[in-house]
Amino acid sequence: YGLVAMATHQRAGEISFEHVAGLTYRFTIVTYTYTPSPADREELEINWGDATSSMVARVRKVNLDNDISVNTYITEHTYPSTGTYAITLEDPNRNAGIVNIPNSVNIPFFLDTILIINPFLGSNSSPQLLNPPIDDGCVGAVYYHNPGAYDADGDSLSYSLVSCRGFDGEVIPGYSLPSASHSISIDPVTGDLIWDSPLMQGEYNIAILIQEWRHGVLIGSMVRDMQINIVACNNDPPVITTIDDTCV
Repeated sequence: YGLVAMATHQRAGEISFEHVAGLTYRFTIVTYTYTPSPADREELEINWGDATSSMVARVRKVNLDNDISVNTYITEHTYPSTGTYAITLEDPNRNAGIVNIPNSVNIPFFLDTILIINPFLGSNSSPQLLNPPIDDGCVGAVYYHNPGAYDADGDSLSYSLVSCRGFDGEVIPGYSLPSASHSISIDPVTGDLIWDSPLMQGEYNIAILIQEWRHGVLIGSMVRDMQINIVACNNDPPVITTIDDTCV
């Protein structure tokens, strides 16, 4: 049991990059973890997709409310040539009790970002996601989220929901989208996630694939694995009774 407790911590995160020069890129890995967990990662192993990997040191840790910590890891990597590279992180383990991930306490946390170095398309930096991947919603109320993606290169972005992944980047056995009274979907153009509506309290994880397009050609992608905490809320809007000749 002690070993399980040691490993229980990953909530959410993503890998982004910016072009530095030539074949060199600066990578930023941001993870959101369960603050009380003794599994505190001062460094993470990142696979670069070119048959090499590095231990990347944490440069910042910020403890937020609700047992959430934000960890930032930054490093640079130079690729041997042009090509397509999958930058991946696999880290044990996710936090316990995620409703739509069976046995989440024993399931690794997996992220990937695809970097396509194509001289004909020019240099590329990934989108920056301005809204954090930890959010709260209410049972029985429509939940909205947008990752707030900003692309400095002006590339077109498309969005889709994909399965959360674990060991070796495989889809987690038994994973399903959170249950909804009507539907859960993401707008492929705007990135607006609409969950209509959560049925029960708890923590849920979803994964959003964000693809970058330049002149109609795929130039990169990233996956944000995010956690949504659904709670019981008394959020019924007030009822306005109309009164003649009165403007509200």
